[in-house]
Amino acid sequence: MTRRMIGALVLAVLVTGAAVATAAFASSSATPGVSKKTITIGGTFPLTGPAALYAAIPKAEFAYFSYVNAHGGVNGRQIVFKYDDDGYNPANTVPQTKKLVEQDHVFAVYGSLGTAPTLATRDYLNKAGVPQVLVATGDSYWGAQYKQYPWTIGFQPDYPGESRVYGQFIASKIPQAKIGVLMQDDAYGQNYYNGLLQGLGDSKSKIVDVEKYDSTATDVSQQIVKLKASGANVLVLFSLPTQTIGALVVTTKIGWKPTTFVNNVSGSSLFMYLAQQAGAKIDGDITATYLFDYTNNPNAPSAKLYKSIVDKYDPGANPLDSDIEYGFASAWTMVQALKEAGANPTRASLMNALTHMSGWKNPFLYPGVTMTTTGTERFPIDQQILEQYRSGAWHPFGHIFSKAR
Repeated sequence: MTRRMIGALVLAVLVTGAAVATAAFASSSATPGVSKKTITIGGTFPLTGPAALYAAIPKAEFAYFSYVNAHGGVNGRQIVFKYDDDGYNPANTVPQTKKLVEQDHVFAVYGSLGTAPTLATRDYLNKAGVPQVLVATGDSYWGAQYKQYPWTIGFQPDYPGESRVYGQFIASKIPQAKIGVLMQDDAYGQNYYNGLLQGLGDSKSKIVDVEKYDSTATDVSQQIVKLKASGANVLVLFSLPTQTIGALVVTTKIGWKPTTFVNNVSGSSLFMYLAQQAGAKIDGDITATYLFDYTNNPNAPSAKLYKSIVDKYDPGANPLDSDIEYGFASAWTMVQALKEAGANPTRASLMNALTHMSGWKNPFLYPGVTMTTTGTERFPIDQQILEQYRSGAWHPFGHIFSKAR
C-alpha cells in the first residue's frame, strides 16, 4: 500500500462520523459544490473593521482563480470563489460560514482569515465534514490539534515558528538586549509570544516589559510609551497592520530608537510605506518572509507572471502590498490541491492532497522554500528567511530557517 493510499485510509477513518453529517448539507450533486463545469469554494475575510488592510488577500485570490479559469480551469471545471466580509468578528464569521455551507453548498471553506474567526467555525465545519483549508492564520492549533480536527489545515508558517527565529536571533546577535513586546491580547498574540520565549531560551529574562492591546483597539500609543519607559532597547511587535503602523509612528515621535522586529503578517512593504508616510523612521527594522518579492527581482519569471496576472485580473492593486503575493501563493496551492484531488474530486480526496504535499514548488514563494505536508504536519510551509528594511524595501539576509518536523 502506497503512502498516499495509507493517508487516504487514515483520513477516511478519522472522518467517518463527519461524513454522515455532511449528507445533511449536500446539494443536488453527489459532492457539494462540484458540478460538471464548476467547483465552488468560499471563505470569510475582514474587508472592513480593524483588520481591513488584509482585504487585498481575497481580491488577489479571486484574481488568480480568474487567471486559472481563463486557462481552462482545473480538470475542466471553472473555479467559483465566493467570499464574505466578517469584519474580523467571529460573531459574523459563524453565520456567514453556515451560509456558505448550507445555502451556497461550497465544496470547501478556503482561506478564511483570522485566528478567532477560524476557531469559532472549526467545530461546525469538522462535524459537518467540510474542509476548512489553507486558513490565513499561523496559529499552532491547526497543526497541534489535527487528530481532533482532521478537516482543518493551515498554509503559512506557524506563528511560534516565526517568532522562535526572532528569539534565536536576539539571543545570539544582540547580547545587550532589553526586550519590550507589544502583543494582541488573544490567541494570535499568545502564539507569537510563546515562540519568542522558546527562541530566547535562557535569554528570556531579557524581556523587561510586555504590553497588550485588545484586537478592536487601534491606538497603541500608551503601550509604546510604557515600553520605552521600561528601558527596552529592542521592540518586538506581535500586532495587526493598523496597530503596527501606529506603533512604528509613535516610536519615532517619542524619540525612541529600538531595534524593531515586525511580525510577518504586518510586514508588507505597503504597510511599511504607510508608516513612513505617517512619519515613522523604519530603516533597520527586521521581519521574516517566505514569499517571493517581485519588487527586488522584476525580471524573474515569477515576477513577470505575477505582474501579468495583477495587470489583467486585479487592476488598481497596490504593487507594494505583499498580501497580493500571499493571495497568489495561497490560491496556487488550492489549485494544485484541486488538481491532485482528481477528475472527480471529493472532500476526502482534497484533504488527502493537502496532507500529502511532497516538495511542491510554488512560484510565489521565496526561492528554496518548498511545500511539504504529512498526516501529522499541517503547515505546508515551514521555511522562512529574515529581512531588513532599507531604502524603501525589504532585503533578505542570512540563511533559510526551517523548523524541525
